[in-house]
Amino acid sequence: MQEVSVRYEFTKPLTHATLLERDVEVSHWGGNIATEERHWLTNRAATLKHQFSRVQWQQTSYYNPPTSALKELRFPLVAGSVDAYYTDDIGNVTTSRFRANARESNLEIKPRYPLFGGWKYSFKVGWNSELNKYLRKSSTSADGFILKVPFFEGPKQEEGLGYERVVTRIILPEGATNVEFETAVPYISHSISFHRTFMDTVGRTTLTITAINIVDELRDRDIVVTYDYPFTARFRKPLTISAGLAFVFILSWVIGNLDVSIGKKAKTA
Repeated sequence: MQEVSVRYEFTKPLTHATLLERDVEVSHWGGNIATEERHWLTNRAATLKHQFSRVQWQQTSYYNPPTSALKELRFPLVAGSVDAYYTDDIGNVTTSRFRANARESNLEIKPRYPLFGGWKYSFKVGWNSELNKYLRKSSTSADGFILKVPFFEGPKQEEGLGYERVVTRIILPEGATNVEFETAVPYISHSISFHRTFMDTVGRTTLTITAINIVDELRDRDIVVTYDYPFTARFRKPLTISAGLAFVFILSWVIGNLDVSIGKKAKTA
């Protein structure tokens, strides 16, 4: 048996994600699911022989020669997704295109600069979706709900994409209990904690699942989360806001009636 060395030409980028952090925030009051993904990408293709020239790159872009540089990413989202955004470490990136209709929703983004071999880029994308497409009532419990969402979505490339680590957080409404989940994605750990947002008291129940060495062929696999959300828990935030406003008015009235003058008042005859 002898070793065989094969040499071939591959002019496409080798996109690899060192980390993907995904947050799925569920709101029963707003009937909305807010999704945000934070990506840390690197291109493992061949590196440049010379220094990068922006002028030369613009000149060659007219006839579009084969290149291993990563120039754009496509995010096929669930139909009905709205309010898509795309930002990086500097701020909002305008080189994006979001197309949505009744049958499909697609987010196409172009990084702030082309990613050649060995180059890295971090960014985040987000969008909103209707809750009724992912959530339904449980038939076995009056307060039970069943949530079914993709474990991760991310870009879909012809040449494929690998993930070194994926961390998915399902942020449930405040007061959710008895959280259980199932997924076909092989994961290494999971935990339940609390995530505090605006006007929360204890914090929202959060399920965190971590997986490693994931390929994008698994992007269509779902995670099914079951939880109990009592009817009384839905009024926790409105009552908290009402109590906060009442406290502010009472405090303002007390401060307005304080006597802060210096010296004794003159007695009138």
